[in-house]
Amino acid sequence: MARFSGRQLSPIPSSDPEEWQCMDEGTLKSSRSGAVCMTCNHFRYAVGKQCQTLLTCPIHQRLIPQGEHLNSKCHQWIIRRELEVGWAPEVA
Repeated sequence: MARFSGRQLSPIPSSDPEEWQCMDEGTLKSSRSGAVCMTCNHFRYAVGKQCQTLLTCPIHQRLIPQGEHLNSKCHQWIIRRELEVGWAPEVA
């Protein structure tokens, strides 16, 4: 007989960015350096069903408001790996 641990499972997050909500206020902080969402290793974009560009953060599973990817970052920002070691080092 299996034992129940009593933990609640969180719902499985949607992998479709069109179903994601926008970032909560306070998640992104203004940045005056090159450390902005667009230069983050986690930054992604997708194209919606109506051909609009969706700026996404898979870590937060949220949409980034238009323009915020150019002048904001969150506390989980990390440098893009290909900028650190060169483009596609595994191919060399």
